[in-house]
Amino acid sequence: MADERVSNAPVRLAIDFGTSHTVAVVRRDGQQPRSLLFDGSPLLPSCVYAAPGGELHTGRDAERLAQVDPGGFDPHPKRTVDQDVVLLGHHEFAPAALIGAVLGRVARAAAEAGAGPSAPAILTCPADWGRRRRAVLLHGAQQAGIRVEALVDEPVAAGTYCLDILDVAVGQALVVFDFGGGTLDVAAMRREPDGLRVLATGGLDNLGGLDVDAALVGQLGQLLGVRDPALWQRLANPTDAAALRDRRAFWAEVRAAKEMLSRTTSAPVPLPGDVGALHLTREELDRVAGPLVDRAVDETRRLLRDSRIGPDQLAGIFLVGGASRMPLVASKLHARLGVAPAVPEQPELPVAFGALRAAAVPTPPPGPSPEWPVTTRDIGVAPPAGAATRSRRGRIAAGLLAAVTLLAVAPIWWYVSQQSPDDTGSGAWQGPTGTASAGAAPTTPGPGLPAGFVSCADDRLCPTTATCWGGPVIIAGTATAKKIDCAKPHYSETFVAGYLPEEAIGVAFFELQERADIRRLCATSVLLARRRDPATTGTWEWRALPVQLGEYTVVHCIGSRAGEKARTGALFRAGA
Repeated sequence: MADERVSNAPVRLAIDFGTSHTVAVVRRDGQQPRSLLFDGSPLLPSCVYAAPGGELHTGRDAERLAQVDPGGFDPHPKRTVDQDVVLLGHHEFAPAALIGAVLGRVARAAAEAGAGPSAPAILTCPADWGRRRRAVLLHGAQQAGIRVEALVDEPVAAGTYCLDILDVAVGQALVVFDFGGGTLDVAAMRREPDGLRVLATGGLDNLGGLDVDAALVGQLGQLLGVRDPALWQRLANPTDAAALRDRRAFWAEVRAAKEMLSRTTSAPVPLPGDVGALHLTREELDRVAGPLVDRAVDETRRLLRDSRIGPDQLAGIFLVGGASRMPLVASKLHARLGVAPAVPEQPELPVAFGALRAAAVPTPPPGPSPEWPVTTRDIGVAPPAGAATRSRRGRIAAGLLAAVTLLAVAPIWWYVSQQSPDDTGSGAWQGPTGTASAGAAPTTPGPGLPAGFVSCADDRLCPTTATCWGGPVIIAGTATAKKIDCAKPHYSETFVAGYLPEEAIGVAFFELQERADIRRLCATSVLLARRRDPATTGTWEWRALPVQLGEYTVVHCIGSRAGEKARTGALFRAGA
């Protein structure tokens, strides 16, 4: 009977889909979590191979098949998330299909471990991924038959795992330094009685272990170019399948040498064709990787400065991600920050293990935070009927959600950036009063019109001056932002606003984005009409950011161009 009870106990699945490797963990109630194994290893290579007939293979099978046909191989499908189509061999695939193939391999292994299609799953993703990228990831999971119940930011998952490793007292802060194959993610968090509070997240999406590999290949290429110019030309500019195969083998040997140097002071790099080997030393690795690691450390220092965490408040730095194995990473962080980092034995695993706990532990409600202040001002007038107020529904946190985004329904609601009948702007925005405005727009504050805004079409509020926001706009799923002078670098800008309807009080952030009234308020057509320069092109993104104003909440529709880094100057018109 005991075995039967265990077999029928609920099972949960957590998946960390990484650039280089994917890790999955299952936990049955009453048991310790354990890693799924793929060909005997907890690390599943996140690669895909398209066979001539279009069938997708993953993991080590894909790597082996790529030795014969390298043109059908993609070693890092996570890096295709921004593409519309990926060409493998003679076949075109959507990025979600490639991601779904990798996650499908995980789903099959999970089913063998007792976590079938009905088992709830938690996925992790980089903290700075926006709606579109998250939508692609969730669509891939959907294609794999995985029922996702939560999406957890990678550094938050690692930080939750870290609580079991480091002695972090309540009120103390910790930093998670996630140096993976494709990206650097950094998060500053503070332990509170009920869990972790995320103070800030940051990182660099163009810095990871693959960039260190590329720098090492370039360094060794200079030596090989002198020793055997023809071979280096063949590896640097392959023109046939055999050369592509040799190039891939050379990169793999460089990566293996880099990993070996985390344990030794010298490592060989065999050359294709049995023509000998180059040698790489720890000193050479440190010299080549040094500038890249310095960028990562600088980003961490910036995050600590912006979070206002002092040396006496920092309990520890936790290193995760395969690239953090390089001894140079820990030594530079220790030298620059004065805190010795903690490095787990297998830095690729904490994110997946922590995701199980992060999805189960309640997140403390956002309290007063000097790190990321919310603009509050007394406008001296009463809000319109139906606007959300503290006195009617209690205190409304500016974040309006927890650190874990719960997915109660299929992940269709992530496609907010796509046009829909509610996103065309064709219908009038119905304000909290339920009626559209009529007549001339008032230009001075009056009942229902907060200072800093004028009334514009269909009962919307338009800012009288450019209103820009620093990043991150969403910290671990919590809607919060710091208002910034538009002349300084910023990430997004308010193009229109409106009062938060009373019935939207307490609605989770990503569900708020999908509400029909919010989609009408922040319609793409409105964003385009508010541009300062109608000739400004690009793919546009918007979010609805709730901001507390005295006793009620105003929803700022904030816009930006997809993929654009911090910019200066205003994109949208001020006034009506």
